[in-house]
Amino acid sequence: MQFDPVIQITCSLILSYVFVVASFHKYQNILEFKQTLSDYQVVPDSLLSLFVYSIPAVEMITGIALLIPISSGLAAISASALLFVYIFAIGINLIKGRRTIDCGCGGTGQKQNISEWLLLRNGLLLFLAYCITASVQARQLFWFDWTVVFLAAVVGCLFYNIINQLLVNKDLLKVFRTHG
Repeated sequence: MQFDPVIQITCSLILSYVFVVASFHKYQNILEFKQTLSDYQVVPDSLLSLFVYSIPAVEMITGIALLIPISSGLAAISASALLFVYIFAIGINLIKGRRTIDCGCGGTGQKQNISEWLLLRNGLLLFLAYCITASVQARQLFWFDWTVVFLAAVVGCLFYNIINQLLVNKDLLKVFRTHG
């Protein structure tokens, strides 16, 4: 399957945004992220400190590399690997019935419990990574194409933020219903 270059560039911009923001949130409160990572119980305690610093670093490098055309394909593979790891960690904990773990994808004040919705969201992000690595039609891009790329990327990033906020609100509503 061949994609138009507008789709590939738009997917790169959206996925870059997702990984750079995720990295920033983790670095913003590294101790909170360490606790979140520990709660998942998929990393041995002896390696926890290594993962606490390496995951956000890999996310940041991946996010930046997605913006560089020559490295975007490799960065999309890195993004896919990260997303598969996240899907695995969330899936294992959901199977174990451990649903009250913060996903670790938002910043302070954006806590959201793991759920099947996160698996779906990460699956959609995997599709964006696939679009980046798929073959692309060779054609010249014009000003209208760049306008579409810009607007589609902005809408995609806003949509990602809206989805995350809805997932946070879902968990808050559960708390209000139980205590209200």
